[in-house]
Amino acid sequence: MFRSKAARIILSAYFLCTGSLCAYSETKEVVSEGISDPRRVSINDCVVFAIENSFEVKLARLDLYIAETGLMYSEAVFDTFLSGGYKYSEDRRKRISSALSKYDYINSYYAGIEKTLPSGTEVGVKFTDARSRLQTDYAGIGFYHVPEFSIDLKQPVGKNTFGYTDRGKITLTRLAIENAALDMQDKIEALIAKVERAYWDLVHAKRRLSILDGILEKARKLHGVNEKNYDLGLIEKVDLVSSEANLARVEAEVLVAANSYKRSEEDLKLLMNMGEGIDIVPGDILNSPILDEDLPECIKESFLMRRDYKEAVRDTEIKGLNLKMKENETWPEIDIVSSMALNGLEADAGNAMSEIVEGQNPYYYVGLDVKVPLENKEARSEAIKAKHEKEKALVTLKDIERKIITEVGNAFREVVTFEASLVYISSAVKLQAEKLSEEEKRFNYGRSSTKTIIDYQNDLLRTELEEAGYFLEHRKSKVDLERSMNVILGKYEEII
Repeated sequence: MFRSKAARIILSAYFLCTGSLCAYSETKEVVSEGISDPRRVSINDCVVFAIENSFEVKLARLDLYIAETGLMYSEAVFDTFLSGGYKYSEDRRKRISSALSKYDYINSYYAGIEKTLPSGTEVGVKFTDARSRLQTDYAGIGFYHVPEFSIDLKQPVGKNTFGYTDRGKITLTRLAIENAALDMQDKIEALIAKVERAYWDLVHAKRRLSILDGILEKARKLHGVNEKNYDLGLIEKVDLVSSEANLARVEAEVLVAANSYKRSEEDLKLLMNMGEGIDIVPGDILNSPILDEDLPECIKESFLMRRDYKEAVRDTEIKGLNLKMKENETWPEIDIVSSMALNGLEADAGNAMSEIVEGQNPYYYVGLDVKVPLENKEARSEAIKAKHEKEKALVTLKDIERKIITEVGNAFREVVTFEASLVYISSAVKLQAEKLSEEEKRFNYGRSSTKTIIDYQNDLLRTELEEAGYFLEHRKSKVDLERSMNVILGKYEEII
């Protein structure tokens, strides 16, 4: 009796110090001897809490926000620029000839706007006005205004044809951002999968402790009967010692199972980023519904949902567009340039502006600028590199297709295997329970031995633990299947 009492004292002290759950049953409420009442949570509760508080999710979202800034940066090529300025100059320096001006006075200002259009056209509009005065030995010219309005255009038709490269860079950035969004979603789903697996580990630890608790009650009952029978001289001392040893062994296993439960609880709380001082109790039981999809359906859905496949498809688009852009960079620079200006020249600023409005002094210019690189090694090497990168992206896509088929197929077979195994192990549990029940009846009539009862109890215990383990593996295999199909995140769209 000393060893079993000592074990019970140690077990009670453990529960008191850690605040763990001291008794588990699938048909009754969980009793806690800890400082704080345990909080009953479902798997949905854990997932929502983890997403709201996990550092992994916050970092994933920040990565996406950082990637999204690249779109604004790439669109900067089409920004509008305003310019303006004011200049004043007064020149009284001595000239080499008396025919030159002895005194120059210029007071001018300007304002302009420049913009590159999506067509690649560079547009510049500018207005200037200069108020000047010249003084020579022969004559003096009074103050006069020279306002001018001009429009300059430049249209690339070779390299960066009609803005193809500029628009292409923006498209590449948008595709990259879409891939970054998929990366964020995948990191969140990976976290959810971890939480689900950890949650079912906790449920299994609870179930395991419950099974051991049931066997502990049977072991105590058996030892209590043996104590009475030994006092009455109905059994030998070896039977009493056997039941006591069995009781001590089960109590030791309960202690280990309690620690395993606490460890599973802390692992789940770590994934949820939950603070200390809060105990949680899983509200779900350890069972698992049968998979209602066949393998072809799973593979088909995987190709629609797998993010790495979507990224690979998008990456081929990126590499294809990048190749076209790099090939365009090998073209010569051919730019059509044109300019138009109107100005006025009058002492009065209003009259000078009237000349511009009336278009009296027009200026026109149209030209063609051509710049042809002779070697063009840099552009040609970039084009060759882009070609190989596109080929690599296509090979990667094929490799991912094969990977999806293999991963989903293996995960599917894992689920189906455990589903079939559960049928047999559940039947074994029922048979072991029936066997123990019948043997206990015989024991009550004195037709069985303590050793037989202990053996049968152990048989039932091991079979029930195996069944719980199969249920856990079945649950985890379904999580792995859903993770390989990338459908986990879709299950929680309405609650996250």
